[in-house]
Amino acid sequence: MKLVLLTNDNFFSFTVLNRFLEKHKNDIKLVIFSSALIGKRGTLASIKWSLKNTGWRHTIFKLTVYGVFRFLRLVCTLLPFLKNHYSSFLWVKRNNIPYIISPNINTPEVLKAIQKAKPNLIISVSMNQIVKKDILELPPQRCINVHCAPLPRYGGMSPYIWALANNEDHSAATIHYMDEGLDTGDILVQEKIPVVKKDSAFALFYRCCRRAGELLEKVVTDIETNQQKPYSQDLSQKTYFSWPTTESIRNLRKNGYHLATFVDFILAIFSQKPRC
Repeated sequence: MKLVLLTNDNFFSFTVLNRFLEKHKNDIKLVIFSSALIGKRGTLASIKWSLKNTGWRHTIFKLTVYGVFRFLRLVCTLLPFLKNHYSSFLWVKRNNIPYIISPNINTPEVLKAIQKAKPNLIISVSMNQIVKKDILELPPQRCINVHCAPLPRYGGMSPYIWALANNEDHSAATIHYMDEGLDTGDILVQEKIPVVKKDSAFALFYRCCRRAGELLEKVVTDIETNQQKPYSQDLSQKTYFSWPTTESIRNLRKNGYHLATFVDFILAIFSQKPRC
């Protein structure tokens, strides 16, 4: 089966893809990396926007996660004998997989490259851009997306933060077919991921991503052997959330949760199971 991946080079997307990439190394014909930040803003403008709209705690959280794992990617680049636990981009380069980095994945150039790859299936993981119809209709086995939330609830951005802000008792690892809606396609598999006492957004998302990675392997095998059993979402139950707000971060903390802890980073850096 020929595969094209749409992703974003961050630690969490690689957590989903890590085992899958090794298993399907010879099947992956192209990887599209999104370089988009917040809207069409540059780095400094994105930070300024985030400070104003999501607050300093969330902005520092995002910058810390980005900075720590980008530094580790650099270390692994300079010391190629080190095992890469952090970066899809580094894995792609080490394995000589064709790739494109684009702030807009819906350009004619990207579309042409995907057409040339002739994928049977397109897989989206942490793609922060809307994938339009021209791409969605390309592969005969359609496009699938990994979303770490209990769809149809918690479509959109940062569901792991919103789940803790709203004092939910679980999140989920979900894989669904993509359509022109936002996280509205038929679900292929969904598994609840419990929230634990004194949880953190980092740890909850990490647990969701690790389980999603395991589920992704099964889903692709089921699609390849025509054994998938998708079911429609009950869109009357749909909720959608955008970027976290300062109020949502206050509520998260008031509910006894954290954005991240030092232990979270240590466990992630050494590829250990997250707190659960």
